[in-house]
Amino acid sequence: MNLHFSNRYVLNATLIICWLATAFLGFNGFFKSHQFLTVSLLGIKITDVFTSLIAASVFLLPVVSLFINVRIAKWLLFIAVVLYVALILLDLHRLTPYMIVYLGIFTSLILLKYDSSILYTALLIIASGIYIFSGLHKLNPGFVTHIAPRLWFHSLPIHYTETIGYTFSMVEILSGLLLLIPFTRKFACIVIIIMHTIVIWKLGPWKLDWNIIVLPWNIMMVMVLIYLFRKSAFSTFRIGSAKSIVSLLGIFFWLLPGLSQITWVPENLSMKLYSGTSKSGYLVINKKVEQFANYDRIPDHEKMLISLQRYSMEERGIALHPELVIYDQILENIKTKIPYTDDIYYIHPDTIKEKL
Repeated sequence: MNLHFSNRYVLNATLIICWLATAFLGFNGFFKSHQFLTVSLLGIKITDVFTSLIAASVFLLPVVSLFINVRIAKWLLFIAVVLYVALILLDLHRLTPYMIVYLGIFTSLILLKYDSSILYTALLIIASGIYIFSGLHKLNPGFVTHIAPRLWFHSLPIHYTETIGYTFSMVEILSGLLLLIPFTRKFACIVIIIMHTIVIWKLGPWKLDWNIIVLPWNIMMVMVLIYLFRKSAFSTFRIGSAKSIVSLLGIFFWLLPGLSQITWVPENLSMKLYSGTSKSGYLVINKKVEQFANYDRIPDHEKMLISLQRYSMEERGIALHPELVIYDQILENIKTKIPYTDDIYYIHPDTIKEKL
């Protein structure tokens, strides 16, 4: 079997499995609306049946497109993207970084089905942009203090320090840059694969059991890196006739994340993957409400304190956007059903407890 064909075959198979696994893990988020957590830009609510039909099309059309003629496949992919935008307009929380990456990989594999050299370039643009800008976003005290310690091996004789946390960020940035250099590409792939392996183990049910919906995405990126590693010896950066495709990928994986370093860009378009800069909203309810009992962080207090991120992850399988205006809309949603809801706080829960 031709090496390129076998590499692409494995890449396609992994993409399908990880994509559908994401749909399964986030079923309640992508296929259903939520009475409290849905934030619509259109100001309308459609039935769960209609939402499910749209979501099913979003997840199935790209898969079908991998197996048919490119001339038809590109239109199916276009329809899937339009429907995904519709889902986002109906609920902003459906806009997620991993969905953008998935669609970027689908675009590359579908539209560059017959040009392996440009496919290599497309995947290189996606991967390098992710790691460079994700690493840049992690150069902040929030990541070093709250996120990086969770990824450290505390059983080692070396104790975690802030220097180690900042080193994590620098290694990610440097690895993304080294992906762009043919001589160092294989080394960069190995380093990043190790990083993904640690994340898969730490976030999974074996350790933190935290945000499991991103596990398939991490597996997908490992496979992309293996593809880049295996073909690095005989592939060069080449655009050819695919300028429009490469430009589109450049917008989402380089331009928007790059602009987010100097101006405001919505977080889920900025590659702020576990950057430690997100606002965490904590809902305060003035009396005990049974439906929130499992999420109450102060069960011995007369009030309730609910982490909205945890509530969304466990109820829907998807994270909330951290922008304050979105939290404000969630508060309005909840107040319509629970009038004695007090407020949403954006500070550490221990500080909130002192105020209550």
